Order: sequence, then C-alpha cells, then structure tokens
Amino acid sequence: MTIAEIAKLAGVSIGTVDRVLHNRGRVAPKTVETIMAIIDEYGYQPNAFARNLKLSKTYTVGVLLPQLHSEYGYWRLIYNGILKATKELAQLAVSIELVEYDRLNPQTFLAAVDTVVERKVDAILLAPLLPDETRLMMERHPEISYAFIDSPLPCRNRVITVAQNPFRGGFLAGRLMSLQLGDRAGTLVVINTHKAAFNASERARGFMDYYADKPEFTVLEITSSASGSAEEALERIYVEYPDVRGVFVVNNAVARFANHIVLLGRRNHTVIIGYDLVEQNRNAMLEGKVDCLISQRPEYQGYTALYQLYRKGILSQKPDEDILIPIDIILPENIMDDNSYSLQWNGKSEAKE
Repeated sequence: MTIAEIAKLAGVSIGTVDRVLHNRGRVAPKTVETIMAIIDEYGYQPNAFARNLKLSKTYTVGVLLPQLHSEYGYWRLIYNGILKATKELAQLAVSIELVEYDRLNPQTFLAAVDTVVERKVDAILLAPLLPDETRLMMERHPEISYAFIDSPLPCRNRVITVAQNPFRGGFLAGRLMSLQLGDRAGTLVVINTHKAAFNASERARGFMDYYADKPEFTVLEITSSASGSAEEALERIYVEYPDVRGVFVVNNAVARFANHIVLLGRRNHTVIIGYDLVEQNRNAMLEGKVDCLISQRPEYQGYTALYQLYRKGILSQKPDEDILIPIDIILPENIMDDNSYSLQWNGKSEAKE
C-alpha cells in the first residue's frame, strides 16, 4: 500500500500521512490512530523512488499563469490551491516555480516558457489559454510532463486535465437563461473577450447550440479583447435589437458588462449570466446586477492538478483520468453572505490523491 492509498482511506492529505510515518509535525491523535490502524491492516512499504528522490533531488513544477492580479483575481484563486498542495508536499520533495505572463500578449507567454524551462523544471502546470503557443511549447519540450487546468485542449502528451466541460457549461447557461426568461422570446447576446481560448469558444458554442432549435430566439455573439470595444458593440445591439432579453458572458468579466447594462438603463429587461465567483462578480450579484454565476472551483483545480503531477513524478503512479469539475450554479438565493467569495472547500475531501 502506498502513502496515497493510505491517505485516501483515512480521508486526509498525503502530507498528513507522511508526518505520521516520520513522527514530525502536529497531527491530531485521532487522525494518527486512524492512519496507524490502516497501516496495521493493509501494511505499508516505503516507495524507494520517492525516498531516494527526496534525499537527492527536488521535483520541481513550473506554474505558468496569467498575471495573478488580472481578471478580477481569478488566477490568484487557482494559485492559492496550488500553494496549499505545495505546502503539504514540501517535505516530499515537491516545489514550484511560478512565472506570470500577460494573457493578451502571446509573446509574454513564450518568454515565460523560456524562463520556466531554464529553471530545469520536471513538469509544467498551466491553463492552455493560448492553444497554438501551448502546442508549440509541448513540441519543443516533449521531455516535460504537462498538466492542464481551467480549460481542456485537444492534444497529446499531457498528464491530466482538471477542468469543466466548457461546452456543457455553455449549454447549461442557455438552459438557465431559458428558465429565467420564461415565455419571453427575443434576442440574446453572447460576449466572448478571449476567443482564442478553447474553453471560451466552447462555452459560446454550447450556449448557441441550446438555442439552435428555438427559432423564436436570435443569438448574437460579440468577440473582442480590446478594452471598451465590446461595450460599444453591446450598445449598438441594444439600439438595433430593442428586444434584447439576455446576455451571457463566457468568462469572469460579467460584472464589467452588468455595470454597463445598468448604465444603459436596460437591467430590468435583461437576464445576465456569467462565470466565476470572484469578488467583483459576487458583489454584483448581491447588488442585483447579475442573475446567475457558474463557478468552476479554481482552488480545487490548482490543488488537484499539482497532486496528480506528484503522483506521476514522485510516486511513479499512473495519474487519474481527466478530472471533470462540477458545474456549480450560484444564484442570489444561495450566494454566501459573509466576507468570503469562494466556495467552501477544505482541500482534501474531493481531491483524488
């Protein structure tokens, strides 16, 4: 039996099992008793590869993320999950090297790749937001293990993907829009400010697919990454199509457009749905500007992906199959009313170690 298997049976992290096995750090007596009972029943043989690696070499994971402060702090939430896993695995020879880049400038991504490769990483954890550049990186550095978060990307030679199914998310958004509208038909608008990203395009496609057999609806798409241009396009649509009934924003910029719709005086006539329970979106919902949010558990994504790389690189185990993140629906009735703006998550109850 491996440390990972013991941890799964005990319902704790791998780091907790390691502390019990090596008698270091504080662990609750009841937890120690549970772990030792599992060891007594099933037995435990130390992983020689992991032990030798721990003595001689650190397993380093390069983390490539857009600037953590960008997109209303969404990427910092993902990084928080990665940091939590890193702290638990620090005594097991795992470390990370974070390199940030500007998502709107592909050249900064390529420069970040060069930086992280120069640091001699064993694996790279990233969101494949720039498909062409991501595939180029993987072609140039096939010796590195790759884990994807936030978005799937059809390609070979990745260890695992931890993300939602974006097409299903968009399709669900269409269904939620229909439930909110009731018998009101008209024009719907899909706003995509990152068309190059596979998940953004798939969400838009899923939403439009839901309405493909509903001729009473006209679905229009706005695609623009330039600041302000999407708002201008939305204004023109409102003028040309006075029957606009709903707006779906495929990423976490929903509060930005909700505020603009309020300024246009069209909020009472528009159902607004978007992604991610970041602080700005949470506040917008509490203020009555957003009707529905879809959350994708960013902390859990980062935490789980790092553990999967650990399983492959340190324990020489086969990682799990791709892990689909549940599509969490946030409505005004179930949004939290405290100072937190991420889903309650303890970092261990759902992680597959």
